[in-house]
Amino acid sequence: MGEFAHRTEATVKDGDVLFHVETDGVTRQFEISSDVLQEHFGATDTSGSELLRAFEHAREEIEAVARKVKANPTEGPIELGTGDFNEGLA
Repeated sequence: MGEFAHRTEATVKDGDVLFHVETDGVTRQFEISSDVLQEHFGATDTSGSELLRAFEHAREEIEAVARKVKANPTEGPIELGTGDFNEGLA
Protein backbone atom coordinates (compact mmCIF):
# COMPACT_ATOMS: atom_id res chain seq x y z
CA MET A 1 0.00 0.00 0.00
CA GLY A 2 1.32 3.45 -0.92
CA GLU A 3 1.82 6.40 1.41
CA PHE A 4 -1.43 8.17 0.44
CA ALA A 5 -3.50 4.99 0.77
CA HIS A 6 -1.88 4.24 4.12
CA ARG A 7 -2.32 7.78 5.47
CA THR A 8 -5.99 7.92 4.44
CA GLU A 9 -6.70 4.36 5.68
CA ALA A 10 -7.89 3.42 2.19
CA THR A 11 -9.67 0.10 1.78
CA VAL A 12 -11.46 -1.53 -1.13
CA LYS A 13 -15.07 -2.52 -0.52
CA ASP A 14 -17.50 -3.75 -3.17
CA GLY A 15 -15.34 -2.32 -5.96
CA ASP A 16 -15.01 1.15 -4.44
CA VAL A 17 -12.23 2.72 -2.39
CA LEU A 18 -13.17 4.03 1.06
CA PHE A 19 -10.78 6.55 2.63
CA HIS A 20 -10.54 9.37 5.18
CA VAL A 21 -9.41 12.96 4.74
CA GLU A 22 -8.85 15.40 7.61
CA THR A 23 -9.17 19.14 7.19
CA ASP A 24 -9.64 21.77 9.85
CA GLY A 25 -9.51 19.07 12.51
CA VAL A 26 -12.47 17.12 11.11
CA THR A 27 -11.99 13.67 9.60
CA ARG A 28 -14.59 12.58 7.05
CA GLN A 29 -14.99 9.28 5.25
CA PHE A 30 -15.20 9.29 1.46
CA GLU A 31 -15.94 6.69 -1.17
CA ILE A 32 -14.58 6.89 -4.70
CA SER A 33 -16.09 4.60 -7.29
CA SER A 34 -14.21 2.16 -9.46
CA ASP A 35 -15.77 3.99 -12.44
CA VAL A 36 -13.89 7.17 -11.49
CA LEU A 37 -10.66 5.28 -10.94
CA GLN A 38 -11.00 3.56 -14.33
CA GLU A 39 -12.34 6.47 -16.42
CA HIS A 40 -10.27 9.30 -14.96
CA PHE A 41 -7.23 7.74 -13.34
CA GLY A 42 -6.27 4.76 -15.47
CA ALA A 43 -7.22 1.73 -13.39
CA THR A 44 -7.16 -1.16 -15.86
CA ASP A 45 -9.56 -3.37 -13.90
CA THR A 46 -11.51 -3.47 -10.65
CA SER A 47 -9.10 -5.58 -8.62
CA GLY A 48 -8.24 -4.12 -5.25
CA SER A 49 -4.57 -3.71 -6.08
CA GLU A 50 -5.32 -1.91 -9.35
CA LEU A 51 -7.88 0.42 -7.76
CA LEU A 52 -5.45 1.32 -4.99
CA ARG A 53 -2.68 1.91 -7.56
CA ALA A 54 -4.90 4.37 -9.44
CA PHE A 55 -6.03 5.94 -6.14
CA GLU A 56 -2.41 6.50 -5.14
CA HIS A 57 -1.54 7.93 -8.55
CA ALA A 58 -4.46 10.41 -8.38
CA ARG A 59 -3.60 11.60 -4.87
CA GLU A 60 -3.52 15.36 -5.51
CA GLU A 61 -6.77 15.53 -7.44
CA ILE A 62 -8.65 13.23 -5.06
CA GLU A 63 -7.51 15.23 -2.02
CA ALA A 64 -8.45 18.53 -3.68
CA VAL A 65 -11.97 17.32 -4.49
CA ALA A 66 -12.42 15.76 -1.04
CA ARG A 67 -11.42 19.03 0.64
CA LYS A 68 -13.93 20.97 -1.48
CA VAL A 69 -16.90 18.75 -0.62
CA LYS A 70 -16.01 17.90 2.99
CA ALA A 71 -18.50 20.38 4.40
CA ASN A 72 -21.49 18.70 2.74
CA PRO A 73 -23.64 17.16 5.49
CA THR A 74 -24.17 13.45 5.03
CA GLU A 75 -24.71 10.20 6.83
CA GLY A 76 -22.05 7.64 5.97
CA PRO A 77 -19.29 8.08 3.41
CA ILE A 78 -19.34 11.03 1.03
CA GLU A 79 -19.50 9.58 -2.47
CA LEU A 80 -17.16 10.96 -5.11
CA GLY A 81 -18.35 10.15 -8.62
CA THR A 82 -17.29 10.90 -12.17
CA GLY A 83 -19.03 14.31 -12.09
CA ASP A 84 -16.75 15.43 -9.26
CA PHE A 85 -13.73 14.95 -11.51
CA ASN A 86 -14.85 16.62 -14.72
CA GLU A 87 -12.39 19.14 -16.10
CA GLY A 88 -12.60 22.44 -14.24
CA LEU A 89 -14.23 21.01 -11.12
CA ALA A 90 -11.24 19.34 -9.53
